[in-house]
Amino acid sequence: MQLKWFRGKEVPAVMRRVREELGPEAVILHSKQRRPWGPLRLVRSSEVEILAAVDRDEKPRAPAAPPAWAASANALRGEVTELRHLLVRYGGGRLLAPEVVPFHSRLLAAGVPDTLALRLADSLPHPSPGGRESTAATTARDLEDRLATIIRVGGPAATRRGRVALVGPTGAGKTISLAKLAARAKIGGARPEILDLDGTGLGAPAPLEAFATILDIPYHLALTGEEVAAARARSTVPDLTLIDTPGLVRVDHAGLARLGTLLQSVRPDEIHLVLSATTKITDALAAVRAFSVLAPTHLLFTRLDETTSCGSILSVGVESGLPISYLGTGREIPTDLILATPSELARRTLQGEPTS
Repeated sequence: MQLKWFRGKEVPAVMRRVREELGPEAVILHSKQRRPWGPLRLVRSSEVEILAAVDRDEKPRAPAAPPAWAASANALRGEVTELRHLLVRYGGGRLLAPEVVPFHSRLLAAGVPDTLALRLADSLPHPSPGGRESTAATTARDLEDRLATIIRVGGPAATRRGRVALVGPTGAGKTISLAKLAARAKIGGARPEILDLDGTGLGAPAPLEAFATILDIPYHLALTGEEVAAARARSTVPDLTLIDTPGLVRVDHAGLARLGTLLQSVRPDEIHLVLSATTKITDALAAVRAFSVLAPTHLLFTRLDETTSCGSILSVGVESGLPISYLGTGREIPTDLILATPSELARRTLQGEPTS
């Protein structure tokens, strides 16, 4: 590992020298502000000192088995990288290249967590001024590309055949999302039916039953495994079955267990966990952990029209590892449900709304 001290009056200028001499893979080990003392303080201004390191072999060596200390060296390099990230984080991004600082700030403003925003910004190339395109335009496109590579999408839910269940916390928007999917399937030429496992509104008119009547599609209410079997026996629709479920709070372990048993009798092909885009990241991740007992296969986010930030969507998608299927952008049926794509999520994360 090659170490070198760099000194200068301003951090950005010193960082440019670090990258020019040691390359973009250089990491910062230490930084401090040097202030003159004694009479020198009257004629000299303060300086910045940065200790940088790069893992570079000075002499070629014959191939050999990795030494025993290789693993610990790799761990040390990882710790050094994390230390540099902490320096940048608590330095307000001042150790980032000047060209990417605005984009780092934009990611933070979009609700992207500090660590992820820093890694994305620090991975951006630094285009040379004077090119055919502006530095800002080039960097913005690079950042969209990097966002798109870390976002998993699941493609459209079954639109012709299969059983698709929507699960999630109370008030997340499962029922209206299911209505949108049913309308889209009907318009697309499929023959959908609705299987309602939500008995919380017994004694009141079921909104999905009225909606099914409007669409002229079958509707079944089933609250037990036996009723599910009877509903499936009565069904004459071999195409798409859309399954609504009761909203549950994440601490309702008994309710989650009961729903899991009921879903086993339905055997859905896909289970979409529905979350609101307005939910805090920590709460959304807690919901993902709680509903993991139901083995969700996708994430579906609603209420994008109520927030200007997609940071929580991006973070939950990355942390959970689940693909994102649809984005609910309003209450209109069926138009306000769009297929999630990496480019759309990247644009919404950076700009707060889709570009035309």
